[in-house]
Amino acid sequence: LQRQLVRVAAAHLPHVWRAADAAMAEREREPDMDVQEVELEGGEDMDAELQQGDFVEVQFDSDADVPPESDDDDGVDMPDQEEGVIGEDEVYGEDGGLVPEVDDSLAHVTHNESVQSCAFSPIDRRVLLTGSQDDFAVLWLIEEDGPGSLKVSEKFRLAGHTDTVSQASFSNDGKYVATASYDGTVKIWAPESGALLHTLDGPSKEVEWLLWHPKGHAILAGSADTMAWMWWAPTGKLMQIFAGHAQSVTCGAWGLGGKVIVTGSSDRNVIVWNPRAGTPQQTVREVHDNSIVAMCSHPEAPLVVTGSEDASAHVIHIETGKVVANLPGHEDSIEAIAFNSAGPGEISLLATAGMDGKVLVWDGKTFDLRCTMKDHVGQGGVVRFKWLPRSPYTAWLSTCATDGSVRVFNALAGQCVHTLRGHTDTVLDLDIAIGEAPGAGVPGALQMAVASGSDDDSCRVYTVPLWSLGDAPAGAVLPASAVAAPT
Repeated sequence: LQRQLVRVAAAHLPHVWRAADAAMAEREREPDMDVQEVELEGGEDMDAELQQGDFVEVQFDSDADVPPESDDDDGVDMPDQEEGVIGEDEVYGEDGGLVPEVDDSLAHVTHNESVQSCAFSPIDRRVLLTGSQDDFAVLWLIEEDGPGSLKVSEKFRLAGHTDTVSQASFSNDGKYVATASYDGTVKIWAPESGALLHTLDGPSKEVEWLLWHPKGHAILAGSADTMAWMWWAPTGKLMQIFAGHAQSVTCGAWGLGGKVIVTGSSDRNVIVWNPRAGTPQQTVREVHDNSIVAMCSHPEAPLVVTGSEDASAHVIHIETGKVVANLPGHEDSIEAIAFNSAGPGEISLLATAGMDGKVLVWDGKTFDLRCTMKDHVGQGGVVRFKWLPRSPYTAWLSTCATDGSVRVFNALAGQCVHTLRGHTDTVLDLDIAIGEAPGAGVPGALQMAVASGSDDDSCRVYTVPLWSLGDAPAGAVLPASAVAAPT
């Protein structure tokens, strides 16, 4: 376990291994900035404003132009073994390590080094994107390969980065692919041809993360150079630079549906930005005792939730800068935070996951703790998780962890309902696609495809027949064609 934790810190979580370097380069903190009064309600769609607004393109002619606790008992204890759940002895060997010969995946692809990022196309779940420590991103095609099996073939190799591809992501409409790299650039690609459209320059150090605007083609990225950057993907135009942090910008979010930008940093500060002006609306100083490494925005309210290496999580009102709730219960760095996509009549939930192996589920309105899921505890830390995006499964989530496993949880019940095995090292990222399961023999049957990238240099593709975890006939068999069907 100690070896796995060290490997994750060194190979994937840049906020850990860059902390010492950032501390050496730390400059004096900026003086308190005035709060800007803005109208956050109503107005035109933010993405339309970004596209049509009178931004001035920023150009660089030389380097000189670059801008500067609660007890575990608070949660719901899990029973030793639930019906239909794989026993721990089937996942781990006698020495506590993974059982290497067990592989639940239907297919896998490999890179020359760790797979840092993976994503399904939002418009065609047959198309898979991976980004690797070997400096390449690859677009793959998933196809049926006989009953109950799949094959994955390379469509396009996206070459051009000179350092690790830290993140690879589709725009929300599937029209573009963006890749972020430790070489300090973001590249925009055409997924239908693999052609490079633009190289987005500006950052002087590693780009650690990127986020597409929720309604369009603006890209937000955070860098170890202490700044966040925003570009317009269709033209490659640099739209704004957000300078105000003293150390690496380790996480960010589009708040209020994309109307504001919020960033978190190793300097422990949270800044709320006006995207058009590039100026701070709020600077919330020293929110945590250590680096802020995870952040998400509330789907409706003016709130963000932050997670830190100090094992704490806070809910912050972005209009007042006040901490409105503290979320205790973790014992190690909180690596992932997200609200579910609850629809009408569904329960709003927030989950936090950390290197202590815990997944804590909170009420998304009151922020009361609903349950604590401990299936990874004692085996490894949770690196990422994603909520299932489609009703009636919006209260389910999937995790990936340093123990090499991918798990599916019912957060309302507080239960692990499925464990996916096959990786032999830390699982660094995952993505989920849900679609119809034609031929399953169950009306309205849905199945989930899971892609997971790992330190074992592979990306594996799994399927989970969601209908079989409910009231479907026990003997029904999910056809592989349901996985390789277009969205």
